[in-house]
Amino acid sequence: MGESLQQETYGSPTLGPAILVGGLFSGGMALGVGAAMLFAPTSLFALLVGFMALPISFGLGMSLWYNVANLEMIRKAFRALFRSLKTRDLQKSVRDEFLAYFAGPVSGTRVFVPVTVVITFSAGVVVACCPDAQDVELVVSGFTCLGLGYALLVTWLARQGFLPQPHHQ
Repeated sequence: MGESLQQETYGSPTLGPAILVGGLFSGGMALGVGAAMLFAPTSLFALLVGFMALPISFGLGMSLWYNVANLEMIRKAFRALFRSLKTRDLQKSVRDEFLAYFAGPVSGTRVFVPVTVVITFSAGVVVACCPDAQDVELVVSGFTCLGLGYALLVTWLARQGFLPQPHHQ
């Protein structure tokens, strides 16, 4: 009984992505808090903003990524239906469209970059307004660069298949 439970828990194909998602959330929190401590060391509000910026951008990016991928799949379905009107073979049209969709890279992974950059830029502006913050340009550019690096990492992980893929849900 205990051995089968252990195999089910540790042998699960979703455990790795779940640990990675948890690591991205907690790592994002730690990076944001570190940036806030660097740029506004005595501000609790800056710590709160830094704590939330990257995890919010990750969650919103995942949601948008899934929505973009779902819209792409719906577009492929309509394309297959319209193509079947010409060829009179619905089964072949659907098979060709969806085989091409699932064989290629998952679309929509690029949403992480603009979402994260906008959120971290905004967080930088808010932190720069704190009373003990350093130079405004330094704070805003620091948060934005942190967000860009984080977004590029998340985008790469999504494209490599390390994050839960939309079409596998």
